[in-house]
Amino acid sequence: MRTLFIFLAGCCTTVLMAQQQPQFIMPIWFEDSRGNKDTVWVGGDPSASSQNINPQFGEIAITAPFDSVFEVRAVHTDDGNWKTSKTIVELNDSPGQCYLPASTRLMFHVKYPPVKISWDTTILATNYPCNINTILTPDQFVSLLENWYEARIIHCMMTRQSIEISNLFPIPPPDQLEHPFEVEGEGIKVLPGLWFVGFWDFPHCYTTLSSSEVDLQQQVVVSPNPVKDYLRISNQSGLDVTSVRVVRLDGQTVYLWVDNNRNDWIETPTNGLASGFYFVQVVLENGVMITRKIIKE
Repeated sequence: MRTLFIFLAGCCTTVLMAQQQPQFIMPIWFEDSRGNKDTVWVGGDPSASSQNINPQFGEIAITAPFDSVFEVRAVHTDDGNWKTSKTIVELNDSPGQCYLPASTRLMFHVKYPPVKISWDTTILATNYPCNINTILTPDQFVSLLENWYEARIIHCMMTRQSIEISNLFPIPPPDQLEHPFEVEGEGIKVLPGLWFVGFWDFPHCYTTLSSSEVDLQQQVVVSPNPVKDYLRISNQSGLDVTSVRVVRLDGQTVYLWVDNNRNDWIETPTNGLASGFYFVQVVLENGVMITRKIIKE
């Protein structure tokens, strides 16, 4: 067994301000046909607000116009002022300890469609079955339907890792999610959107994660959590670890390590990281990504 030391102490020139840690948070990645990319973080917590910007969870209101070529922003479900942010943590009152994704509006300006939308299904699977009915949909009234699964278009996030959308206006108004925003150089435009929402109901969406992927989730352990000085990654999968990435809440990578050798044990000094929460993404040689949320004390 080989021990690999990854030094993070001097890698971070930008620090993360101390923030309250949401019970549930995940990134969603977007890419247009020209390779332009964007990231939005969505989550839920019982102490958050679904009407106002939550600075304690890292939300920052964006007042500038949408980018003229490609940009995605999130809006709280009950915010009548439609304030946009790259991070949205909704008020969450799901039953028990299941912190389901509350309804968050994802708004797009896309000059060069189609748009590829991707995410890490294993983040949802970590809280299985709580997030079994997490969906993306353009249906404006999905939350008002007697049965949410009767919405006209549903993308079940537990059954895939990505979708590609050519037409972001597939449902005629007033049923589609849309809103006017200012776009750089173009003035006010009506922009399309998708709901990111989870439901506590019979599992009409279901996971297609294979048993081998589920096993891999258990064979890669990231500890301790919370972490103070050292983060340890134990890899008992029998596969090579090809990369380890540490990502801040704002989507910025603070460390990326790449290797092509077998690593059973990786120890990472974290005393150079500011207090707050991060994601650690461990990628195996078969392409499976194991994602863990950690808190740095």
